[in-house]
Amino acid sequence: MSEYPTLNKMGVNSVETIDKYTLRHQGDTDVLKIYYKRPKGSLLSRTKKFSFVRGRSAIPLEARNSKAFDNIDNFSPQLVLALKELKRLDAKRKESDFIDPKQKFLSDLDHLEKVMTAKMDEMRRQINELK
Repeated sequence: MSEYPTLNKMGVNSVETIDKYTLRHQGDTDVLKIYYKRPKGSLLSRTKKFSFVRGRSAIPLEARNSKAFDNIDNFSPQLVLALKELKRLDAKRKESDFIDPKQKFLSDLDHLEKVMTAKMDEMRRQINELK
């Protein structure tokens, strides 16, 4: 059984390559757009778009003793499940991407040292060529 059954049913099979997603509303439709990380020159699509029509329900409107009904929007159950799976995927990714702050600073310092050394060597070479 898949860890992300709703996404799989929607045709999203390579969840490990999902980069981000957006959700926007257009009238009575919700549009979920999933962006993928693809290598340069890949022929695979970088995005997939899914549209979910909102259902409408009538509920009694209790204003000034009226017997009127008010319409409210209902999100698609499939959209709600897909968003839960995408959020779970994000949380899992953030958990695995955690880097110890001390290690990050040491890594950044090493990188800065390499860049500075290379730049100073280049400047020395240019000075020596001026003679």
